[in-house]
Parts: sequence; C-alpha cells; structure tokens
Amino acid sequence: MQGAVASQEAKLQNVVVTNSSTDLLLYLKVANALTPELLNGVQNGLPLTFSYQIKLNMERSGWFNKEIYAGSVDHTLIYDNLKKEYTVIEAENPDKFITNKLSEAQKKMVELNGLRVVPLADLEADRRYILKARVVLDKKTLPFHFNYLIPFNFWNLETDWYSVEFRY
Repeated sequence: MQGAVASQEAKLQNVVVTNSSTDLLLYLKVANALTPELLNGVQNGLPLTFSYQIKLNMERSGWFNKEIYAGSVDHTLIYDNLKKEYTVIEAENPDKFITNKLSEAQKKMVELNGLRVVPLADLEADRRYILKARVVLDKKTLPFHFNYLIPFNFWNLETDWYSVEFRY
C-alpha cells in the first residue's frame, strides 16, 4: 500500500465472526484509516467512502472452495460546513448518523457492528468456512478531473485481506 503514513498502514483488527439465531454476523474495526489528509479533504467538502469488501467460501477438500457470498458495503462520511455537522451513511443501515463531533463520525466510519453477511440457512452444518474482509477507499470519492489538479496520492487506501476460518 502506498499512503501518506507508510509506517502506520491501515489494517483490520478486532475481527469477529459470530452468529445470531438467524444470520452470520461480522464485527470489525479499521485502524489507521482516517489520516489527517483524508479528514482535511472531508472538511473541504469531499465525501469519503470506505468500501468494506467481504467474501465467504466453504472449504471443499479435493475441489475448489464454494463461494457462498461476495459483496461489499459502503460507509460514506460527509461534512456540512454550514451546519458544522458530519453525516455518516452506512449501506447496511437505513438511518443516517449525524453528529457535530468528528470523533463520533470517525468511529462510525471505521467499524462494522453486527453486519449480516448471510442467513444461517445458506450454510451447511459441520463444514469449514473462510471469511475474508478488507477495506478499500472508493476511488469515485474524487470529483471528475480533481486527480489531475491536486496530488491526491494520499487517497490511496487498501488494507490487506484479513481471513477468519471457522466451522459451522
């Protein structure tokens, strides 16, 4: 990854895969993702979108793994300079989160709390599964042709894939 802070690369941590009575759930946090440069861009009116990419595969010995799920959810941070408010829009939550505290907006941006990945009915009992997750800064964040006017190389953000193996 090439970023503004090479010594502190963004990475996933506190990754937990668990289940409710009906769904497979994912909890995680992204560390070192919101650099001062990214936050400065947000405060200057540029929306910031993190795309949480998730893959779930069932292991099959002697054969390719079976893909159960592959998709992503987005979290977008927007700053309203007139109202002095931060809005976080989470694809998995129909309600917008609005606050005037940057710390609260940052926390919402970098966490998935109980994301429903798949219904348990989609999983076979007593099988091994691999869930992989990563976060990528959505490149459509920059307005058209801004990447030619301003050096936004610090907008490169992509974590490594984090894998969790489990048996259901």
